[in-house]
Amino acid sequence: VCPATPRKMGGGGGSKSAERAEAFRVCTKALLDEGKLGGNCSSLFLSKALSMIVLLGGMFFKVPQITKIAKNKSASGVSLSQFCMEICVSAITLSFNYHISAPFTTYGESFFILLQNLVLVVQVSYYTQLGVPRFMMGAASYGALLMFLFSDFARDVKVPAPTCDFAGGAPSCQVSNLRLQECLQAISTAIVIVSRIPQIVTIFRTREVGNLAIITWLLNLAGAAIRVFTTRRELPDQLILQFAFVMSACLSAVVVGQILAFSKKKPKAKTQ
Repeated sequence: VCPATPRKMGGGGGSKSAERAEAFRVCTKALLDEGKLGGNCSSLFLSKALSMIVLLGGMFFKVPQITKIAKNKSASGVSLSQFCMEICVSAITLSFNYHISAPFTTYGESFFILLQNLVLVVQVSYYTQLGVPRFMMGAASYGALLMFLFSDFARDVKVPAPTCDFAGGAPSCQVSNLRLQECLQAISTAIVIVSRIPQIVTIFRTREVGNLAIITWLLNLAGAAIRVFTTRRELPDQLILQFAFVMSACLSAVVVGQILAFSKKKPKAKTQ
């Protein structure tokens, strides 16, 4: 699951962050002084603009669901375990980007979606009468996870993991020491993929999409597609992030296609 080649984190990330900031400063100066942009600067500004759109969308992505639960005073049909998984995946993604010094615009929506998911966790816990002791135990565990993920230890620690090279035709595998943060990011990507596949398979089998909203999934698809471009433009060496967004875009596209194909109106029953 872990990437075969570890990327530099910590100091290397800080150096690349300075390079990105300098490139943006140079492009901004060229725009203000000359009123025109070169090819590299045009793609950089496009990436920043698209990133801001995704950021703004992320600020309100879960608000309708939060509002609906608050209005109905019920969490019926909502899975607490799903949101718990989402906040753990978001924590891993945020800590990974933090440690590689990625620009906030390339992952900021994950921060805002995390905050909204935390609100949803509180709502669902309250309306399902989870109980204060269990809720506090979960909150303490999550707080400990956050402290660990954002610590220097989590940034620097390495774990043994199998890596394979297929360049020579026959696979050549060995055990290498890889950074824990990268392994966790790869695992979180796998979790997201695995969690969506059963839903896709079920829809194909039943030919029913239930209450899935096409607007939500179109936003998921657009956001992931934009992130493929912005990550490739601003973080070209982070293949693990690019892969995550590519897979998210592909799976979202499949669900959108299913909604379009299977959400036809049912014929009205004939009255006699």
